[in-house]
Amino acid sequence: LERGLPTLAICRGHQVLNVALGGTLHQHLPDDEKLLPHGTPVLDESVYHDVQLAAGSRVAKACGTEVVTGRSHHHQAVDRLGDGLVAVGWSPDGLVEAIEPESSPGWVVSVQWHPEDTAASDPAQQGLFDALVSQT
Repeated sequence: LERGLPTLAICRGHQVLNVALGGTLHQHLPDDEKLLPHGTPVLDESVYHDVQLAAGSRVAKACGTEVVTGRSHHHQAVDRLGDGLVAVGWSPDGLVEAIEPESSPGWVVSVQWHPEDTAASDPAQQGLFDALVSQT
């Protein structure tokens, strides 16, 4: 982040970015009955759900839309945001699915879902990788 390197954090990388900046995680999503299923990483059970993106966010610009359908398989997720981060994407249950730094010398985008799983058939997901590459 300090060096301004273009960064696309995905799933665990999304969680690591948040924790590295002082944030916290929901430790086990299935324990919260208010949350939708978000898949199971150990069993590689995935779910698809929409993610509402903040207008004007880097994620929305890269995807070319304000609603994407993401493939998820995670049991942890962002709880309290790390210092300097803002939420820019949410699943229907309100879980934070995308974050970005408020300010950064470089292009930084972080998503909880797995765009690499559907990028070959979903231009919105491919847009994240295209945007990353265009920054280099």
